[in-house]
Amino acid sequence: MSLFPPAFSLTQTRRSSKYVKSVAVSPKTSVPSLRPSRQSSASGDSSQSSSLSTLDVLAEDSTDSRNGTDDEADHGPHRDMKSRNGVHGNKARRRRSRHYKSLSSSNHIKVLDGVKDGYNLGFRKKCVESLLIVGLLALAIQHNWEAVSENAKFVGICASILLTVLILRWDHWTMPSVLYIYLFPIILTLTDYPQHLRLNLLLSVSALPLPAEILSNLAAAISPQTAEVYYLYANVTEVVCTLTTTSLSPAESSLAGTLLVNLLLNAKKMDMIFLRAFLFGSLFSLWPATPLVLKIMHLTRLPRHRRPQASTKMKVTYAYGVYAIFLVNVLVFVRWHLQSSLGRDPFAYMIDYLFLSKESYRRLRMLAYWTAWLAVGIPWIQKSSDAWTLDIRRKVWHGLVVVMFLTAGVGWDATFTSLSMAIALTLFLFSEFLRATTVPPLGVYIHDALKKFTDERDTCGPIVVSHIFLLLGISVPIFLSSSPAGIICLGFGDACASIVGRKFGKHRWFDSNKTLEGTAGFIVAAFAGLMVTKYILTGYDSILGPDMTVQWAFLSAVATAVLEATSGMNDNVIVPVYMYAALRLGTRGQLAQI
Repeated sequence: MSLFPPAFSLTQTRRSSKYVKSVAVSPKTSVPSLRPSRQSSASGDSSQSSSLSTLDVLAEDSTDSRNGTDDEADHGPHRDMKSRNGVHGNKARRRRSRHYKSLSSSNHIKVLDGVKDGYNLGFRKKCVESLLIVGLLALAIQHNWEAVSENAKFVGICASILLTVLILRWDHWTMPSVLYIYLFPIILTLTDYPQHLRLNLLLSVSALPLPAEILSNLAAAISPQTAEVYYLYANVTEVVCTLTTTSLSPAESSLAGTLLVNLLLNAKKMDMIFLRAFLFGSLFSLWPATPLVLKIMHLTRLPRHRRPQASTKMKVTYAYGVYAIFLVNVLVFVRWHLQSSLGRDPFAYMIDYLFLSKESYRRLRMLAYWTAWLAVGIPWIQKSSDAWTLDIRRKVWHGLVVVMFLTAGVGWDATFTSLSMAIALTLFLFSEFLRATTVPPLGVYIHDALKKFTDERDTCGPIVVSHIFLLLGISVPIFLSSSPAGIICLGFGDACASIVGRKFGKHRWFDSNKTLEGTAGFIVAAFAGLMVTKYILTGYDSILGPDMTVQWAFLSAVATAVLEATSGMNDNVIVPVYMYAALRLGTRGQLAQI
């Protein structure tokens, strides 16, 4: 029997003018595959695998019903979103099905050749990207050489397995994001949490493109004490793939699974305990709420002449049931989990934290400041966005982030800012669930508010990921070590790179739509943001580190800007985390311990 059977079912979809592979989990395995399928459309429409579960269908069908009202189900502005997502009704599905059945093996060969040709065309760009990641890994190993030497045997075994499998599965290297899957968690671990090195090495092995039986045996052979980590990672990744379907690439799903496992096992700080309770409590609530959500979506998708007369009332009734399930979950299960983790009632804990502690006045001032900016900024952006281009609409939110969280955020109270980010991330995910599943009355309003700011990355599946990735890029460095790197990177560097590149860009990077002028704008803006934050704003000198020199800040800005120009991953998450790691490693561990 072959060591690498084709055990996974995948389809190909065009995303951001590039080919990436969308995940469909097979009943035989829980880990997403990285092998292309025989099904591919020349027009770039994504096709779904037959192995999708009920929740996959729930998420897929949500694009047909994003209007949420009976009178606008078959027309209106939502038709554009439906057609962009490739959902055109049963006739179109039958046409695509006949087209896929007519594909011959020669077409399959052309698809694979196209992927390889695209990889070869971007070879120089991938070399630069790989050098940046490997260089940061070398710096992280040097930074925490003691932790590596203490676990030398374990590191050697895992590194040998990774190299052996990747050499044997040479086709796996055609995936541009392979280095992120296996090296990025190790870099972050060595940057701040060397005590979790073994766990993340085992998670990297668990992400290999092998059948579940082989991976489970490898995990047990490497470390019998932590063999259950593989099953936890496999189940978490399967849930992520099922809920997001084609909205996330395999690399993004794998990294999300790694982050969730680390959050589940290693959450010790108060803000991370709350984040773990909110995220996993929300996932736990999906199971009892699924039947009601399916009924709401079924009523929304029915043609108007086939809907019951009281369909609107029925959907509202089902929606009340969904909200009640989530409310009961928060009041009972999430509260019980927080009480067992914190040692006291979470509501009493938050009252003391906000109103009775020594820092209460400062925290209330921060809340008032954020609320005032949201109350003014959101209506103004919504009203003025019609006169702006899509790029300007999206980058205005980056500027709002800087004004809100850099001037009165991490520098004032890093722990409270992290807790606020955890609550905001939970609310973002819950609101996206309501939007994608058209749960009234909020689903339609959320969809209408977001449709002005979506781009091609939001049309790969049922989930709009842009706003979630923006918040993740800002909050992950804060979660890890109370660092403002994400705010500086996205608020200054990324926004400036996009505006300068579109207005003045003439010289493009090889095999990319990014320009050298935009990269220069990123460097200048990010470096200026670092200098302003460290030397002008109060409260950031200890966070950025007393050993962070001007030269190192400039080198970090340059490396981050080049990665932003060459990376094939979503730059709202990967680039800020890369900048955070570079800044942390450059301070030689002298940052404040929060």
